[in-house]
Amino acid sequence: MTLRTINREELRGKRVLLRVDLDVPVTEWEVTGGWVRLRSARRTIKTLQAAGARIVVIAHRGRPKGVDLSLTLRPVVSELANGLDEGTVTFVPPDVHDRLVAKTHAMANGDVVVLENLRFHLGEEKNDDAFAAQLAALGDVYMNDAFATCHRSHASVVGVTKHLPSYAGPGLLHEMEGLAPAMDRARKPFVAIVGGKKISSKLHAMRALMEEADRFFVGGAIATTFFVAEGRPVGRSMYEQDDVAAANELRKLASISLPVDVLVKSLSGSYRVATTHDVADDEAIVDIGPAAIKTMHAAVRGAQTIVWNGPMGVVEDAPSCVGSDAVAHMLAECSRGAAYGCVGGGDTVGLLEELKIADFVDHVSTGGGAMLEYLGHRPLPGLEALRTSL
Repeated sequence: MTLRTINREELRGKRVLLRVDLDVPVTEWEVTGGWVRLRSARRTIKTLQAAGARIVVIAHRGRPKGVDLSLTLRPVVSELANGLDEGTVTFVPPDVHDRLVAKTHAMANGDVVVLENLRFHLGEEKNDDAFAAQLAALGDVYMNDAFATCHRSHASVVGVTKHLPSYAGPGLLHEMEGLAPAMDRARKPFVAIVGGKKISSKLHAMRALMEEADRFFVGGAIATTFFVAEGRPVGRSMYEQDDVAAANELRKLASISLPVDVLVKSLSGSYRVATTHDVADDEAIVDIGPAAIKTMHAAVRGAQTIVWNGPMGVVEDAPSCVGSDAVAHMLAECSRGAAYGCVGGGDTVGLLEELKIADFVDHVSTGGGAMLEYLGHRPLPGLEALRTSL
Protein backbone atom coordinates (compact mmCIF):
# COMPACT_ATOMS: atom_id res chain seq x y z
CA MET A 1 0.00 0.00 0.00
CA THR A 2 1.31 3.44 -0.94
CA LEU A 3 0.19 6.41 1.15
CA ARG A 4 0.29 10.10 0.34
CA THR A 5 3.25 11.93 1.88
CA ILE A 6 4.46 15.53 1.86
CA ASN A 7 7.99 16.92 1.53
CA ARG A 8 9.40 18.83 4.49
CA GLU A 9 10.07 21.83 2.23
CA GLU A 10 6.34 22.23 1.67
CA LEU A 11 5.55 22.51 5.39
CA ARG A 12 7.30 25.76 6.28
CA GLY A 13 4.82 28.24 7.74
CA LYS A 14 1.90 25.83 7.36
CA ARG A 15 -0.43 24.85 10.17
CA VAL A 16 -0.17 21.07 10.37
CA LEU A 17 -3.14 19.37 12.04
CA LEU A 18 -1.27 16.40 13.48
CA ARG A 19 -3.15 13.34 14.77
CA VAL A 20 -0.97 11.41 17.21
CA ASP A 21 -1.61 8.72 19.82
CA LEU A 22 -1.36 9.99 23.40
CA ASP A 23 -3.56 7.29 24.94
CA VAL A 24 -1.11 6.34 27.69
CA PRO A 25 -1.57 5.28 31.33
CA VAL A 26 -1.69 8.05 33.93
CA THR A 27 -1.75 7.57 37.71
CA GLU A 28 -2.52 10.56 39.92
CA TRP A 29 -1.64 12.93 37.07
CA GLU A 30 1.70 11.25 36.44
CA VAL A 31 2.35 9.40 33.19
CA THR A 32 3.38 5.83 34.07
CA GLY A 33 3.87 4.21 30.67
CA GLY A 34 3.22 4.47 26.96
CA TRP A 35 6.76 5.61 26.29
CA VAL A 36 6.82 4.05 22.80
CA ARG A 37 3.80 6.14 21.79
CA LEU A 38 5.16 9.29 23.40
CA ARG A 39 8.57 8.90 21.76
CA SER A 40 6.93 8.36 18.37
CA ALA A 41 4.80 11.52 18.74
CA ARG A 42 7.78 13.53 19.99
CA ARG A 43 9.96 12.47 17.05
CA THR A 44 7.34 13.55 14.53
CA ILE A 45 6.81 16.88 16.28
CA LYS A 46 10.56 17.52 16.23
CA THR A 47 10.64 16.75 12.51
CA LEU A 48 7.83 19.21 11.85
CA GLN A 49 9.45 21.86 14.02
CA ALA A 50 12.69 21.50 12.08
CA ALA A 51 10.68 21.99 8.88
CA GLY A 52 9.29 25.29 10.20
CA ALA A 53 5.70 24.08 10.54
CA ARG A 54 3.14 25.25 13.07
CA ILE A 55 1.90 22.11 14.78
CA VAL A 56 -1.66 21.66 16.07
CA VAL A 57 -1.71 18.32 17.89
CA ILE A 58 -4.96 16.39 18.29
CA ALA A 59 -5.30 13.13 20.23
CA HIS A 60 -7.51 11.19 22.61
CA ARG A 61 -7.15 9.41 25.92
CA GLY A 62 -9.39 6.65 27.21
CA ARG A 63 -13.05 6.18 26.36
CA PRO A 64 -14.96 9.05 27.95
CA LYS A 65 -18.63 9.59 27.18
CA GLY A 66 -18.46 13.36 26.99
CA VAL A 67 -16.29 15.58 29.19
CA ASP A 68 -14.46 13.62 31.89
CA LEU A 69 -11.61 15.59 33.45
CA SER A 70 -10.08 12.42 34.90
CA LEU A 71 -9.10 11.72 31.28
CA THR A 72 -7.72 15.13 30.43
CA LEU A 73 -4.63 15.25 28.22
CA ARG A 74 -3.00 17.93 30.40
CA PRO A 75 -0.60 15.59 32.30
CA VAL A 76 0.30 13.78 29.07
CA VAL A 77 1.15 17.09 27.39
CA SER A 78 3.56 17.88 30.22
CA GLU A 79 5.37 14.60 29.58
CA LEU A 80 5.26 15.09 25.81
CA ALA A 81 6.95 18.48 26.16
CA ASN A 82 10.01 16.88 27.79
CA GLY A 83 12.72 16.74 25.13
CA LEU A 84 11.11 19.42 22.96
CA ASP A 85 12.33 23.02 22.84
CA GLU A 86 11.35 24.81 26.04
CA GLY A 87 8.33 27.06 25.72
CA THR A 88 7.21 25.76 22.33
CA VAL A 89 4.46 23.43 23.59
CA THR A 90 1.17 24.78 24.90
CA PHE A 91 -1.89 22.90 26.13
CA VAL A 92 -5.08 24.54 24.88
CA PRO A 93 -8.24 23.73 26.87
CA PRO A 94 -11.62 23.85 25.14
CA ASP A 95 -12.47 27.29 23.77
CA VAL A 96 -14.88 28.98 21.40
CA HIS A 97 -14.08 27.60 17.95
CA ASP A 98 -13.40 30.98 16.34
CA ARG A 99 -10.90 31.82 19.09
CA LEU A 100 -9.17 28.46 18.60
CA VAL A 101 -8.83 29.15 14.87
CA ALA A 102 -7.42 32.60 15.61
CA LYS A 103 -4.88 31.09 18.03
CA THR A 104 -3.60 28.70 15.39
CA HIS A 105 -3.15 31.55 12.90
CA ALA A 106 -1.19 33.52 15.52
CA MET A 107 1.33 30.72 16.07
CA ALA A 108 4.97 31.18 15.14
CA ASN A 109 6.86 28.62 13.07
CA GLY A 110 7.89 25.75 15.34
CA ASP A 111 5.15 26.38 17.90
CA VAL A 112 3.10 23.44 19.15
CA VAL A 113 -0.39 23.56 20.61
CA VAL A 114 -2.10 20.44 21.93
CA LEU A 115 -5.89 20.37 22.12
CA GLU A 116 -7.92 18.69 24.85
CA ASN A 117 -9.06 15.06 24.55
CA LEU A 118 -10.90 14.65 21.24
CA ARG A 119 -13.30 12.13 22.75
CA PHE A 120 -14.77 14.81 25.03
CA HIS A 121 -16.66 15.67 21.81
CA LEU A 122 -19.37 13.15 20.94
CA GLY A 123 -18.83 13.92 17.26
CA GLU A 124 -15.37 12.32 17.30
CA GLU A 125 -16.38 8.66 17.56
CA LYS A 126 -19.48 9.26 15.43
CA ASN A 127 -17.27 10.61 12.62
CA ASP A 128 -19.54 13.65 12.57
CA ASP A 129 -18.77 15.75 9.49
CA ALA A 130 -19.48 19.06 11.23
CA PHE A 131 -16.95 18.21 13.95
CA ALA A 132 -14.44 17.05 11.32
CA ALA A 133 -14.86 20.40 9.55
CA GLN A 134 -14.22 22.26 12.81
CA LEU A 135 -10.98 20.30 13.27
CA ALA A 136 -9.97 20.97 9.67
CA ALA A 137 -10.33 24.73 10.19
CA LEU A 138 -7.38 24.52 12.61
CA GLY A 139 -4.89 23.42 9.93
CA ASP A 140 -3.72 24.00 6.39
CA VAL A 141 -2.81 20.33 5.97
CA TYR A 142 -3.62 17.18 7.93
CA MET A 143 -1.10 14.52 8.94
CA ASN A 144 -2.06 11.19 10.47
CA ASP A 145 0.70 9.78 12.65
CA ALA A 146 -1.53 7.68 14.91
CA PHE A 147 -1.36 4.11 13.60
CA ALA A 148 -3.12 2.80 16.73
CA THR A 149 -6.33 4.61 15.74
CA CYS A 150 -6.30 3.79 12.03
CA HIS A 151 -8.82 0.96 12.46
CA ARG A 152 -11.37 3.52 13.72
CA SER A 153 -13.67 5.51 11.43
CA HIS A 154 -13.53 8.60 13.63
CA ALA A 155 -13.70 12.28 12.72
CA SER A 156 -10.01 12.93 13.45
CA VAL A 157 -8.95 9.84 11.49
CA VAL A 158 -11.25 9.70 8.47
CA GLY A 159 -13.68 12.63 8.46
CA VAL A 160 -11.04 15.37 8.49
CA THR A 161 -9.41 13.98 5.33
CA LYS A 162 -12.47 15.15 3.35
CA HIS A 163 -11.71 18.77 4.27
CA LEU A 164 -7.91 19.10 4.07
CA PRO A 165 -4.99 17.86 1.97
CA SER A 166 -4.06 14.77 3.99
CA TYR A 167 -0.82 12.84 4.40
CA ALA A 168 0.80 10.00 6.31
CA GLY A 169 3.25 11.01 9.03
CA PRO A 170 6.70 9.48 9.56
CA GLY A 171 5.54 7.41 12.53
CA LEU A 172 2.77 5.88 10.44
CA LEU A 173 5.22 5.01 7.67
CA HIS A 174 7.58 3.53 10.26
CA GLU A 175 4.78 1.24 11.47
CA MET A 176 4.07 -0.07 7.98
CA GLU A 177 7.76 -0.65 7.35
CA GLY A 178 8.12 -2.46 10.69
CA LEU A 179 5.12 -4.71 10.10
CA ALA A 180 6.03 -5.58 6.51
CA PRO A 181 8.25 -8.60 7.42
CA ALA A 182 5.29 -10.18 9.24
CA MET A 183 2.92 -9.71 6.31
CA ASP A 184 2.85 -11.71 3.08
CA ARG A 185 5.69 -14.17 2.63
CA ALA A 186 6.82 -13.89 6.26
CA ARG A 187 9.83 -16.08 6.96
CA LYS A 188 8.90 -19.53 8.21
CA PRO A 189 8.40 -21.00 10.74
CA PHE A 190 5.95 -18.29 11.75
CA VAL A 191 4.73 -18.27 15.38
CA ALA A 192 1.85 -16.05 16.53
CA ILE A 193 0.93 -15.49 20.19
CA VAL A 194 -2.37 -13.80 21.07
CA GLY A 195 -3.75 -13.11 24.52
CA GLY A 196 -6.06 -10.63 26.16
CA LYS A 197 -9.76 -10.66 26.90
CA LYS A 198 -11.93 -10.85 23.79
CA ILE A 199 -11.98 -12.96 20.67
CA SER A 200 -14.67 -10.81 19.04
CA SER A 201 -12.43 -7.76 18.73
CA LYS A 202 -9.67 -9.89 17.16
CA LEU A 203 -11.70 -12.51 15.29
CA HIS A 204 -10.88 -11.52 11.70
CA ALA A 205 -7.21 -11.00 12.47
CA MET A 206 -6.95 -14.25 14.43
CA ARG A 207 -8.48 -16.22 11.59
CA ALA A 208 -6.12 -14.64 9.05
CA LEU A 209 -3.05 -15.17 11.25
CA MET A 210 -4.01 -18.77 11.96
CA GLU A 211 -4.01 -19.42 8.23
CA GLU A 212 -0.50 -17.92 7.93
CA ALA A 213 1.12 -19.14 11.16
CA ASP A 214 2.77 -22.51 11.65
CA ARG A 215 1.94 -22.33 15.38
CA PHE A 216 -0.69 -20.10 16.95
CA PHE A 217 -0.63 -19.88 20.76
CA VAL A 218 -3.43 -18.31 22.79
CA GLY A 219 -3.48 -17.14 26.41
CA GLY A 220 -5.39 -14.87 28.73
CA ALA A 221 -9.19 -14.90 28.86
CA ILE A 222 -9.17 -15.81 25.17
CA ALA A 223 -7.67 -19.21 26.06
CA THR A 224 -10.30 -19.64 28.79
CA THR A 225 -13.02 -19.07 26.19
CA PHE A 226 -11.55 -21.91 24.11
CA PHE A 227 -11.60 -24.16 27.19
CA VAL A 228 -15.31 -23.41 27.64
CA ALA A 229 -15.91 -24.23 23.97
CA GLU A 230 -14.26 -27.60 24.53
CA GLY A 231 -16.31 -28.29 27.66
CA ARG A 232 -13.43 -28.02 30.12
CA PRO A 233 -14.06 -26.69 33.67
CA VAL A 234 -13.02 -23.06 34.19
CA GLY A 235 -14.43 -22.33 37.67
CA ARG A 236 -14.71 -18.59 38.31
CA SER A 237 -12.46 -17.66 35.40
CA MET A 238 -13.13 -14.55 33.34
CA TYR A 239 -14.18 -15.16 29.75
CA GLU A 240 -16.63 -13.80 27.19
CA GLN A 241 -19.71 -16.02 26.84
CA ASP A 242 -20.57 -14.32 23.55
CA ASP A 243 -17.21 -15.44 22.13
CA VAL A 244 -17.71 -19.18 22.70
CA ALA A 245 -19.23 -19.73 19.25
CA ALA A 246 -16.27 -17.96 17.62
CA ALA A 247 -13.87 -20.12 19.66
CA ASN A 248 -15.66 -23.24 18.41
CA GLU A 249 -15.13 -22.05 14.85
CA LEU A 250 -11.46 -21.14 15.30
CA ARG A 251 -10.38 -24.24 17.21
CA LYS A 252 -10.95 -26.33 14.08
CA LEU A 253 -7.88 -24.68 12.51
CA ALA A 254 -4.83 -26.89 12.77
CA SER A 255 -2.30 -24.28 13.87
CA ILE A 256 -3.91 -23.38 17.22
CA SER A 257 -2.16 -24.39 20.46
CA LEU A 258 -3.98 -24.05 23.78
CA PRO A 259 -2.07 -23.96 27.10
CA VAL A 260 -1.48 -27.44 28.46
CA ASP A 261 -1.51 -26.13 32.04
CA VAL A 262 -2.57 -22.96 33.85
CA LEU A 263 -2.06 -20.98 37.03
CA VAL A 264 -5.26 -20.74 39.08
CA LYS A 265 -6.20 -18.59 42.08
CA SER A 266 -8.73 -19.69 44.68
CA LEU A 267 -11.22 -17.56 46.60
CA SER A 268 -8.88 -17.74 49.59
CA GLY A 269 -6.13 -16.10 47.52
CA SER A 270 -3.87 -19.14 47.13
CA TYR A 271 -2.28 -20.08 43.79
CA ARG A 272 -1.52 -23.44 42.22
CA VAL A 273 -0.63 -24.91 38.84
CA ALA A 274 -3.38 -27.08 37.38
CA THR A 275 -4.06 -29.02 34.24
CA THR A 276 -6.78 -27.57 32.05
CA HIS A 277 -9.11 -30.39 33.14
CA ASP A 278 -8.57 -29.77 36.86
CA VAL A 279 -9.89 -26.28 37.65
CA ALA A 280 -12.11 -26.24 40.75
CA ASP A 281 -15.37 -24.31 41.04
CA ASP A 282 -13.84 -21.78 43.46
CA GLU A 283 -10.76 -21.15 41.30
CA ALA A 284 -10.05 -18.73 38.46
CA ILE A 285 -7.47 -19.13 35.70
CA VAL A 286 -5.08 -16.16 35.97
CA ASP A 287 -2.09 -17.18 33.81
CA ILE A 288 -0.59 -19.90 31.66
CA GLY A 289 1.43 -22.57 33.44
CA PRO A 290 5.12 -23.64 33.30
CA ALA A 291 4.54 -26.51 30.85
CA ALA A 292 2.70 -24.13 28.51
CA ILE A 293 5.59 -21.68 28.76
CA LYS A 294 8.08 -24.44 27.97
CA THR A 295 6.10 -25.55 24.90
CA MET A 296 5.86 -21.99 23.66
CA HIS A 297 9.56 -21.36 24.26
CA ALA A 298 10.54 -24.35 22.15
CA ALA A 299 8.40 -23.09 19.24
CA VAL A 300 9.66 -19.51 19.53
CA ARG A 301 13.32 -20.58 19.60
CA GLY A 302 12.80 -22.38 16.29
CA ALA A 303 10.83 -19.56 14.66
CA GLN A 304 11.92 -17.04 12.02
CA THR A 305 8.92 -14.71 12.46
CA ILE A 306 7.15 -14.04 15.78
CA VAL A 307 4.10 -11.86 16.41
CA TRP A 308 2.79 -11.21 19.93
CA ASN A 309 -0.34 -9.30 20.94
CA GLY A 310 -2.06 -9.45 24.31
CA PRO A 311 -0.99 -10.68 27.79
CA MET A 312 -1.09 -14.30 28.91
CA GLY A 313 -2.58 -13.50 32.32
CA VAL A 314 -3.50 -10.73 34.75
CA VAL A 315 -0.52 -8.41 34.34
CA GLU A 316 -1.60 -6.17 37.25
CA ASP A 317 -1.04 -9.08 39.67
CA ALA A 318 2.64 -10.06 40.03
CA PRO A 319 2.10 -13.84 40.51
CA SER A 320 -0.17 -13.83 37.45
CA CYS A 321 2.32 -12.03 35.21
CA VAL A 322 4.89 -14.83 34.98
CA GLY A 323 3.61 -16.13 31.63
CA SER A 324 3.61 -12.67 30.04
CA ASP A 325 7.08 -11.96 31.47
CA ALA A 326 8.31 -15.24 29.99
CA VAL A 327 6.91 -14.43 26.54
CA ALA A 328 8.47 -10.96 26.67
CA HIS A 329 11.89 -12.47 27.39
CA MET A 330 11.40 -15.07 24.64
CA LEU A 331 10.84 -12.27 22.14
CA ALA A 332 13.86 -10.36 23.42
CA GLU A 333 16.01 -13.50 23.24
CA CYS A 334 15.07 -14.48 19.70
CA SER A 335 14.48 -11.14 17.95
CA ARG A 336 17.03 -9.08 16.05
CA GLY A 337 18.84 -12.06 14.60
CA ALA A 338 17.41 -15.54 14.85
CA ALA A 339 13.88 -14.27 14.15
CA TYR A 340 11.96 -11.13 13.30
CA GLY A 341 9.97 -10.20 16.40
CA CYS A 342 6.92 -7.93 16.33
CA VAL A 343 4.94 -6.88 19.42
CA GLY A 344 1.83 -4.71 19.80
CA GLY A 345 -0.94 -3.91 22.26
CA GLY A 346 -1.02 -1.55 25.24
CA ASP A 347 -0.50 -4.05 28.06
CA THR A 348 1.97 -6.07 26.00
CA VAL A 349 4.15 -3.14 25.02
CA GLY A 350 3.83 -1.69 28.52
CA LEU A 351 5.30 -4.90 29.92
CA LEU A 352 8.28 -4.71 27.54
CA GLU A 353 8.84 -1.12 28.65
CA GLU A 354 8.59 -2.04 32.33
CA LEU A 355 11.12 -4.85 31.85
CA LYS A 356 13.33 -2.46 29.82
CA ILE A 357 13.67 -4.93 26.93
CA ALA A 358 11.63 -3.19 24.23
CA ASP A 359 14.81 -2.26 22.37
CA PHE A 360 15.64 -5.96 21.92
CA VAL A 361 12.55 -6.53 19.74
CA ASP A 362 12.65 -5.76 16.00
CA HIS A 363 9.39 -3.83 15.92
CA VAL A 364 7.34 -2.55 18.86
CA SER A 365 4.06 -1.27 17.44
CA THR A 366 2.09 1.64 18.87
CA GLY A 367 -1.06 -0.23 17.81
CA GLY A 368 -2.81 -3.22 19.32
CA GLY A 369 -6.07 -3.84 17.51
CA ALA A 370 -4.82 -1.87 14.51
CA MET A 371 -1.69 -4.02 14.30
CA LEU A 372 -3.66 -7.27 14.35
CA GLU A 373 -6.18 -6.06 11.79
CA TYR A 374 -3.41 -4.82 9.50
CA LEU A 375 -1.55 -8.13 9.76
CA GLY A 376 -4.88 -9.85 9.11
CA HIS A 377 -5.16 -7.97 5.79
CA ARG A 378 -8.21 -6.03 6.90
CA PRO A 379 -8.55 -2.55 5.33
CA LEU A 380 -7.95 0.13 7.97
CA PRO A 381 -10.15 3.22 7.41
CA GLY A 382 -7.39 5.61 8.46
CA LEU A 383 -4.96 4.14 5.93
CA GLU A 384 -7.54 3.90 3.18
CA ALA A 385 -8.22 7.63 3.56
CA LEU A 386 -4.54 8.32 2.84
CA ARG A 387 -4.09 5.86 0.01
CA THR A 388 -2.64 7.36 -3.17
CA SER A 389 -4.81 7.19 -6.27
CA LEU A 390 -3.44 5.09 -9.10
